This record gives sequence, C-alpha cells and structure tokens, in this order.
Amino acid sequence: MRRRPKRVSCNSFREITQRIYRQAIMPVKECSLLEAELQARLPRNIEEMALRRIALRRSNLGTTELINAQLPCGAWSNCPVTAIPNAYATGLAILALAHSKPSERSEEAASQGFKWLEQTKGRESHWLWQWKFRIFDRKVRFDPGKFGWPWVEDTVSWAAPTALVLLAYAAWAKPSNRIPSAIAMLQDRACPSGGWNAGNGHAFGVDLDPHPDFSAMAVCALLAHGQINSSHVKKAGQYLERRLQSCTSPYSLAWGVLALANLPEISAAPFRESLRRMAETQASTMSTTALALTLLALETPIFSFGRRA
Repeated sequence: MRRRPKRVSCNSFREITQRIYRQAIMPVKECSLLEAELQARLPRNIEEMALRRIALRRSNLGTTELINAQLPCGAWSNCPVTAIPNAYATGLAILALAHSKPSERSEEAASQGFKWLEQTKGRESHWLWQWKFRIFDRKVRFDPGKFGWPWVEDTVSWAAPTALVLLAYAAWAKPSNRIPSAIAMLQDRACPSGGWNAGNGHAFGVDLDPHPDFSAMAVCALLAHGQINSSHVKKAGQYLERRLQSCTSPYSLAWGVLALANLPEISAAPFRESLRRMAETQASTMSTTALALTLLALETPIFSFGRRA
C-alpha cells in the first residue's frame, strides 16, 4: 500500500519559509544596508580607502584616488600627508588594486609597489642586527634569519604588515624569493599557545598572549600560500575558535570569520551570525575599517583576500 505524503502544517511551512528568508534574503538586505552606510563614509587614510574599495568593488568606485596617493618611491603612506612609506598600507593598497577592474595604470601602480616591497626588509635581516640579536639582545626570542616586513623602514618585522604583504603577493600570483622567509618568520614568531601577537610570541622571559586580529591576518596569509597543514595554522584556528566566542569587537570578529572560513575543521557560521547581529545594531557607529571587513565577512561565499577578483 502506498503511503500518503506527510501533510505539512501551516506553522511548519511558515517556519521553513522564515528560515529560508533568514538564511538567504536577510543577509542580502543587510549587506545592502551596510553597503549604503559604507558608501556614505569618506576614507581618512589608506587603510580605510583600500578596505572600503575592496568591500564596494562591485560598485566600480575606480582607483584614481588610491593610485594618486602612491608615493614616488612606489609605497603608500597610511596617512598621505605624512608621506612616510608604510608596508602595511602598501600591502592593502596593492590588494585593493588586485580586486579592482584591471587597467594599465593599476598594473603599473602595483608593479611599483612590489618593487618597493622587494627592497624593504625588517632590520633584523642585516648581518649586524642578526649578530646583535643572537649574541647580546636575548630578551626577545626569535630567529633573526627569518624576516618579513616592518611597519615602516628601518624597524624590525611585524606580524600584521608581513601578513598583508603576503596576501598581496598571493592575490597577484606574484613570485618572489622573499615569500619563503616571510612565511618562516610568521611561523617562528607564533605564540606558544597558538595565534600571533603584534611582533613576537615570547619576550623578557614571558610567553605573550595572542591577539585575534593579528592571528586572523596571519592565518589568512599562510593559507593563501598553501600552509593549510601547518601546525601553527591549526593552533591559531583553535585559539580563534575559543577567543571569538567572547569577542565584542566587530573588527576582530570580522577578521576571525575571514580566517576561519578557509579552515575545514572549524565552522565560521556561529561567529558570522554573531557578527551579523552586531552589524544590525552597531553599523552606524562602527569604524570604517570594521564596517568594510564586516561587509566582506558577511558575503556569500565569504570573501578571500588571497584570490584575485
């Protein structure tokens, strides 16, 4: 005897349609509202300009303003009025160009940016500084033979600028003999408990605590360069999964979602939902950088910095 199909009640049907609306239609509506909020913002520095440009890349904002802010040396300064070359800002600017409509001017600007990055190294790359850190200055524990990029010239390598520059190289699929050392530098300076601090994982005899935003940047960078099986990436993912449960910063939470989206063993969904609820009430008061990152983290599929648009 054939069984009659189970009848779906009106309440069940309503629940199903509401679930579909929440999962598919509501995020689109919310992203539109976030886009409108971000469109109304005037960027005050290169970080805001670049992230805003990436988040609104479908709006064809153009790259003229960003390219015009490039310094004669090929770098970008985070605050153009100071004209101090900044590796973090340069990496972000090149990433923004990678996710913009291709043009000869964008290609040339990115090329000049990469030339400056190739020449810019953490101070510890110099033999004299390597000797200093290995023999005399043992208060910070790291291998000075592994270096990446500093925030500004004539300083040591830091996690954030190194991660953003690595993402820029990945987005443009640009080979460089600097990449292996930068990857090794991030792995060398990971915190013992997992994740990354701003610079080192250990200093003055103390294991330093990681930060969610720096950890997420480093995870994104390492994954973009094929380090999915790295123990440092796995430990950082576990740290982020724990830390983001109590995170109240939309900036850090958005970075965390962007990182966890590419780790198959950890779901970014609950943190994405927390970010979505946060955006409902805080969008108008978020910083421009946090708003842009939130918009990227709420995209479907979740945005990836390391893949060129």
